[in-house]
Amino acid sequence: MALKEFELIVQGNGDIALKHASDQRTLVTMKFAADVIDYLGDRHVDVAKAMVDAGLRKVIDLQENQGLLSKATAVKSHQVH
Repeated sequence: MALKEFELIVQGNGDIALKHASDQRTLVTMKFAADVIDYLGDRHVDVAKAMVDAGLRKVIDLQENQGLLSKATAVKSHQVH
């Protein structure tokens, strides 16, 4: 997946959606339980931001590792023993 700009939107029902900035397609929707929102207040948005950040970092790590695995496989397939 190419790097794109994303935005978090707090929807009218309190859910938080991760969307593509360009076309507004929803990628992920987070719904916090009422007791969590009571406990966190508006800070639930900060928690959602941290969750998205961690998820995007993991995707980047997976892409980098996949690229390394693909290169290693390509090198192995060209070796003659």
